[in-house]
Amino acid sequence: MTGIKAQSETVPPSELEKIRAKIGQEFQRVASLISASRRPLPDQTGDGTYLHLTPDTPEIIKKVEGTLNDLRHLGITDITTLLEVQSKQKSGALWNDKDYLMEKLIRTAVAFPDNSVEGNKVTNGFLTTLYNDLQHPPISYLGQTYQYRSADGSFNSLKHPDLGKAGTPYARTCPPKTMQPGALPDPGVIFDSIMARKPENVKKHPNSISSILFYLASIIIHDLFRTNHEDFAISDTSSYLDLSPLYGSNLEEQMRIRTGLDGKLKPDAFSEVRLLSFPPGVGVILVMFNRFHQHVVEQLAIINEGGQFNRPSGDPPKIDYKQKEWWKNVPDAWRQYDEKLFQVGRLVTCGLYINIILLDYVRTILNLNKTNSNWALNPRADIPGVEVAAGNQVSAEFNLVYRWHSAISERDEKWTNEFIREKFQGIDPNKVPLRVFLEQLGKMQATEEAKDPGERTWGPFKRNADGTISDDDLVEVISDSIADCANSYGANRVPVIMRAVEILGIEQARSWSVASLNEFRKYFRLQPHEKFTDINSDPYVAKQLERLYDHPDQVELYPGLVAEEPKEPLIPGAGLCPSYTVSRAVLSDAVALVRGDRFYTVDYHPKKLTNWGYSAAASDTAIDNGCVFYKLFLTAFPHHFRPNSVYAHYPMTVPTEMAKVLKDLGRYDHYNFEKPKRLASTTVAFSYTAVKAIATNSGAFKTTWGGAMEYLISPTAKQSIASKTVANDMEAREILTKALYSEGKWAKTVRAYFENATLKALREKAYKLADLNQVDIIRDIGNLIPVHFVSELFSLPLKTKEVPAGIFTEHEMYLALLAIYTSFLKDSDSINSFDIRQISYQAVQTLGGLVEAHVDELTAPGILKSIMHVIFNDRKDSDVGEAGKRAIKALLSSKLDNKTVVWGYVLSTAAGVTAAQGSLFANVIDYFVNQPDDFKKNVYNLAKSGDDSSFEQLMHYVLEAARLSCETALYRTAAVAMTIPDGKDRKIEVKPGDKVLLNLRSACLDPAAFPEPTKFDPTRPIEKYLHLGMGPHDNLGFETTSIALTAMCKVALSLDGLRPAKGPQGKVHKVPRLLNVGGNGAGSVAVEGYHGFLTENWDQIWPTPQSMKVNWV
Repeated sequence: MTGIKAQSETVPPSELEKIRAKIGQEFQRVASLISASRRPLPDQTGDGTYLHLTPDTPEIIKKVEGTLNDLRHLGITDITTLLEVQSKQKSGALWNDKDYLMEKLIRTAVAFPDNSVEGNKVTNGFLTTLYNDLQHPPISYLGQTYQYRSADGSFNSLKHPDLGKAGTPYARTCPPKTMQPGALPDPGVIFDSIMARKPENVKKHPNSISSILFYLASIIIHDLFRTNHEDFAISDTSSYLDLSPLYGSNLEEQMRIRTGLDGKLKPDAFSEVRLLSFPPGVGVILVMFNRFHQHVVEQLAIINEGGQFNRPSGDPPKIDYKQKEWWKNVPDAWRQYDEKLFQVGRLVTCGLYINIILLDYVRTILNLNKTNSNWALNPRADIPGVEVAAGNQVSAEFNLVYRWHSAISERDEKWTNEFIREKFQGIDPNKVPLRVFLEQLGKMQATEEAKDPGERTWGPFKRNADGTISDDDLVEVISDSIADCANSYGANRVPVIMRAVEILGIEQARSWSVASLNEFRKYFRLQPHEKFTDINSDPYVAKQLERLYDHPDQVELYPGLVAEEPKEPLIPGAGLCPSYTVSRAVLSDAVALVRGDRFYTVDYHPKKLTNWGYSAAASDTAIDNGCVFYKLFLTAFPHHFRPNSVYAHYPMTVPTEMAKVLKDLGRYDHYNFEKPKRLASTTVAFSYTAVKAIATNSGAFKTTWGGAMEYLISPTAKQSIASKTVANDMEAREILTKALYSEGKWAKTVRAYFENATLKALREKAYKLADLNQVDIIRDIGNLIPVHFVSELFSLPLKTKEVPAGIFTEHEMYLALLAIYTSFLKDSDSINSFDIRQISYQAVQTLGGLVEAHVDELTAPGILKSIMHVIFNDRKDSDVGEAGKRAIKALLSSKLDNKTVVWGYVLSTAAGVTAAQGSLFANVIDYFVNQPDDFKKNVYNLAKSGDDSSFEQLMHYVLEAARLSCETALYRTAAVAMTIPDGKDRKIEVKPGDKVLLNLRSACLDPAAFPEPTKFDPTRPIEKYLHLGMGPHDNLGFETTSIALTAMCKVALSLDGLRPAKGPQGKVHKVPRLLNVGGNGAGSVAVEGYHGFLTENWDQIWPTPQSMKVNWV
């Protein structure tokens, strides 16, 4: 592209090599800037992003061309290369069909003589490829019968519908070929000699793994194994990771946990009664999955993608849950509505569950959580020739592999002792006879099963009148569990209280006739233990094993797995550190469980889960190297866990250990390490007078710098901004505004800029679609013009046709500024806002660093100086750019240091202007294009007129539309204690540190300020609209905002016949926004009329509008 200065002209290659030697890794970052500077503008896509093109594999093309040439010249005698090409195709390598490779292959086959052996090989190979292109038989069907998970796991495998179904026998992994002695050691003696925990073996896990990992493991184990009490060969739960401890293992259990309305479950309930006798943190995790499910079905219903969740009209039915099979009596329309929401909600929730297992859980098991690597064990990878969605049947051997009682922490051992003492009154808990244990366990289970799941309690928890459990209590338990370090694996580490459980396990294993330890090892191609000291090098343990079994080949599988020596930590590679055999077997099982599950492979896609649901469960390596556990925490407990809490992001390792790890990895500043507690409550100001009083009282109410902004800003700038920005904010804002207006032409400059920029954007972005003009008025116009404005105002490195050497494209700059904007919102949408900030972190750092360099007039040596020259000095001075320079110089002269100016004012103002201006424009245009034609005609005439009075009148129309369509809310932090009237009958009482949400939506509809508030009245006094100029940090003030907004609308509304595009593309898609407000015990509430906005793919909810297409003639 012309106009780009070649970097080689400025910095010779030899100079690059010198700098490379000096600045090491930093050179890679600088080199990436050169690459970004040289990129052409992204003009090959509709949304302004770069195409990710993968070139054809040169080797494949060369092989094809070489083969065809050889065949042509050799009289078609050498077919080896051609067959190799066919093999390449079968291996999954992509072919460019525009090269006519298939047709050339056919031509080659045709050229052979009839009945040619070699020709038949070519033809047969081709036929084989064509046949193997399709599945035989198919592994995914359409239709309601196969669309969702069945309650009992049947029809997961379409080849074998009963494979893995609840109520079917355990499989056998390894045949028991070694003859065992007729008389085996007594199970009680085995436990006492090699299993029972000794005081000296109460040792913290060598990798500081927390109890949370083993709580999740308990859920996984009970998800896969439920041995029938009457027939040990039968498992009464499915062989799939379908979260049956929450949802139940058959239809009856499932319907007991469901409400039958809106796809929801009974609040804070789960199905599996066995887990009620586990440490209470296990149940808390299931409650978290319950809450995630509730959140998912609510969002699915609100978004209603493709109209698949249309709520029936009228009031929902009253359900009598005491009726047998009550669900059959629910009216069809309501039953179908509930069923679809529940089933899709379950798929999404299970999607998060399996991603937590594959990423957080397995990463911790392999010690990958202590690296910056994104590598993951992905069983869902597309591997040609490896079967997928074939189903699964858990085996008896793996029932034994997953018994990890050695890792029970000292704290949980004490809890279990107390629990057994309470339930087995009058009996020494360490000496409970097996018969008594089983009888009492059966009574406990029967008692709990008789209760409604929504009424069961466990641990310290009590239910509220609505069936929920206190967030404070749940968070206290789960936080303490995260900080509780598990015990180490190994012999003589199982708590004595588990004696009866372990004896039962040994007897079950014998009833299953499982293979020996060495046979199991050989099955996994591990060397068998030849000596007892190979099993465990501890002389005591080895001698006990010898006395029990005489020969290593005689050691039973289960006692051997428990007594076997554990692995040592290895980064990466070994994190769980169980016994050697267990560490090998669990990985095979994890892969089989996921790859064999149809709903995690071929039927795991956005069409099943919806775009939003698929995204809600998805991972991103830019966030915690792909971990997703934080989504569960932030959804379940939004009032306690900060979005960057290490307790939420790395709960499977104790926080003190993660602090050390993250410091070593250079990511310590990304996280908060405080123990979670209820966050400060947020008070909402609803009335116009209260909103205005708070917003204009800068002494009593400060602009909010959230923890998120501290994360985004340059680490070295934090202290400076904290000490100077808050204290001098209003004074600095006045300096900035005065500098902009100092030459008396700022208002005219703003109007001219936004009118011209809007015209230019429409010329470049609009296109013909049949006989109509069309453009995405929000994505390509409203959201991007402010980006160009602030980039010119503050010399941001934007790549344009005029400045092709800039770093950021307009969409990249928009996302970077939006990331900064979300940091002002007090994490009101904690998951999405955190994701945006984390993903944008490096971009924001690069942007801030470049702006700092420009403000500093950095005289860096060599290549960095050259980059600054290319990025910034190619700009032509403009009235906007000159005004920006005056403003920056004025701020610098006010004794604010450069970092504070850049991060505290330049970038925060740029972000606020971009988001607020784009939102106002989107809402106003959306309002006008949906009005009656006669109303639009009046607006059109005003927009077409060029005189100042018409512009002034149009401004009234625009501001009134902005008032009626306002979607903005702001935060302020109280600096003093005070009471503020909020309407007639309400008062706001705040103390220092309290957060106040200024609900501009409700203020805009306050009848005390706006008589007949829902009526469009463009004659209202313009000073009443002052609040529309408010941004997170007041941006550039009301006058600039109103002029810029009117100028953009003037151009857009002057388009002939402007109207929304037909269908869903012509709408702004928004959903009610839940805000975390209220005092202790309050939940999220929907503030009237306040919304979040769906992205174009409907996969996320963002704070600003993202898309709406319009047409004109």
